[in-house]
Amino acid sequence: MADNQFDIAIIGGGPAGLSAALTGRIRNKRVALFEHLDFSQKLQKAHLVDNYLGIPQITGAGLMQQFSSHCLAHQPTLIKEKVVNVFPGDVFTLLTPQTTYEAKAVILATGVVATAIFAGERDFLGRGVSYCATCDGMFYKGKDVAVVSYTAEGEHEAAFLGEICRNVHYLPQYKGEFAPMRSNVKLVTDRPAAVKGDTQVDALVTDKGELKVDGIFILRQSDPVENILAGIELDGEVIKVKRDMSTSIPGVFAAGDCTGKPWQIAKATGEGLVAVLSAIAYLEGHTKRV
Repeated sequence: MADNQFDIAIIGGGPAGLSAALTGRIRNKRVALFEHLDFSQKLQKAHLVDNYLGIPQITGAGLMQQFSSHCLAHQPTLIKEKVVNVFPGDVFTLLTPQTTYEAKAVILATGVVATAIFAGERDFLGRGVSYCATCDGMFYKGKDVAVVSYTAEGEHEAAFLGEICRNVHYLPQYKGEFAPMRSNVKLVTDRPAAVKGDTQVDALVTDKGELKVDGIFILRQSDPVENILAGIELDGEVIKVKRDMSTSIPGVFAAGDCTGKPWQIAKATGEGLVAVLSAIAYLEGHTKRV
């Protein structure tokens, strides 16, 4: 099997993803764990966790350290890249800004989008709205764009766009100091509100007015799952799953916060276990059919 081919691809390195990756490796499967940040930042910010059975009175950061160390000791392939698209087929194709990967089954453990979707965002996806500057930046060569980022990673994306676009409006939605950028990358303190346009994006509406742009790059910790994997069935804002954690797309399973409440660590780890066992059963059944 090539370096970019796996039995199971797990998207997300929180408790659900780590639980799935651990059992997947124990069951001797080739597992890719896509985690582009530093494992569940939401859990790591918890001051104290006292409701996870058997591990009382532990900080969120301490619990996450135990989870990640235990999982990584079993050597899944950790890929520090963000998956921006998944395409079904005979095998699943996973695209990141850097590389293309393949997997026979996929587990979505992406958590929840912690920020509201902007008005017009879904309507203009692919028509001026993008979630990946590296992927789509060249479409806006010599044009004006806006970058709305919820993590410091966005600074690198804005710097890249500054090399090819005429003007880049950078709207950081996080706190911190910002690295110096080239002169055509302008730091904007407005709060984004809506995406505006006719057939294509022509402006980003903010709390202080409008920025006239040809494209808008929205960089969150996790993207709306339906934008990563088109056609997946939702139940409101979360992924619809059966008791075996299977989704509406054969070979795709989901676990953790992305499947809905309660947003609890124990639920996430349990669902991760069920999802990977179901994925393994799917692989075994698929092999018999072939």
